Amino acid sequence: MALRRFKTAVSREILEEYETVFSEIRRRLFPQAQPSGALAWITAKSVRVVPLPPPRRLSRDPNDDVCVTSAVAAQAAYLVTQDRDLLALEKPFGVRVVTPVQLIRELRL
Repeated sequence: MALRRFKTAVSREILEEYETVFSEIRRRLFPQAQPSGALAWITAKSVRVVPLPPPRRLSRDPNDDVCVTSAVAAQAAYLVTQDRDLLALEKPFGVRVVTPVQLIRELRL
């Protein structure tokens, strides 16, 4: 059973992107599979935030800016990602951008 030591936060825009990505992966790799419960779990367990527009372009990929502004709206300590454009930001607005492995090492999980 998960200990829920962390909270996840999502915005409407992030959930829409997750849905698009999940659907594409399922279509390509598991065409006969039923929809995954992962997206429903994320939706149910995550804190919903409404990100403010960024004061300026933050990431090399402007589509990633919503991830940063959502993390700021959630008052997150970490934004966990594998996205290189986001990782290049390092610590925008006080939010540390780390990979899952970096988070595990840092918090000694």
